[in-house]
Amino acid sequence: MGALLGALSSISVGGSEMFGRQGSRTAGVLAVGVVSQGLAAVTALALVLVLPSELSWPDLGRGAISGIGFGVGMVAYLGGLLRSSSTVISPTVATLTVVIPFGTAVIGGEQASTLAFGGVGVAILGLVFITVGGRAAVGVRKGLLWGATSGLGYGIGLAVLIDTSSSSGSWPAVTQRVVACILTVALATGRRSPVMPPRGARWPPLFSGIFGGLASTLYILGVQADALPAAVTGAMFPAISVALGRLVFGDAVRPPQVMGLGLVLVGVTGVVAG
Repeated sequence: MGALLGALSSISVGGSEMFGRQGSRTAGVLAVGVVSQGLAAVTALALVLVLPSELSWPDLGRGAISGIGFGVGMVAYLGGLLRSSSTVISPTVATLTVVIPFGTAVIGGEQASTLAFGGVGVAILGLVFITVGGRAAVGVRKGLLWGATSGLGYGIGLAVLIDTSSSSGSWPAVTQRVVACILTVALATGRRSPVMPPRGARWPPLFSGIFGGLASTLYILGVQADALPAAVTGAMFPAISVALGRLVFGDAVRPPQVMGLGLVLVGVTGVVAG
């Protein structure tokens, strides 16, 4: 069940990223982030009414800490997509969001097989192929920097959620997104950037937020059910992001990058099987 919920979370991340990227072109990264994070919080709050969820102050605190990572992660992710390709950004983020929660779970006492450890190694090898294969693309170095920043934010933000209790349901997702929204508002204000998208450019951020709220809740429920498989399948979104980047935004995809992406997915499958 954890692996399934993590996979559904990845699909939701792909949808959130697609609409967020679309909105960023006209409204700006920070304005899109404010709306997306805010509506994601509302979506997670609505799910509290549907899912069994009990208030737990420690879990609310974990969600808040996670929100700092998610705020940094989303801004860096969308910012990187404006400067580089999804074939560089997405796998960089995905590898870190696999390795950091995976390592946290293992250190915390979760049992992992040799196959699972090997899968993480294959995923990292895939990242090498993706980055080397993209040398001819525009903005590869910038993409790696922004992707690493985003991956660290998301990875730490996801790792914090592993210890949430199953009784708290989607409450940690609420505080996660509220804090991320507040952080994004602060960044926009500090940079004197628009906090809200202009009229006519608000629908993409709204849809991004709905998918984002679903992604957070599904991931939390997944790690509560089975931490290791959910942590890894929750990072399988590169396949969706790269496909959408190619189909919707016309991103260039080079053969070595396709091979690298395949290795990332094989590595993820190895962790789940292990």
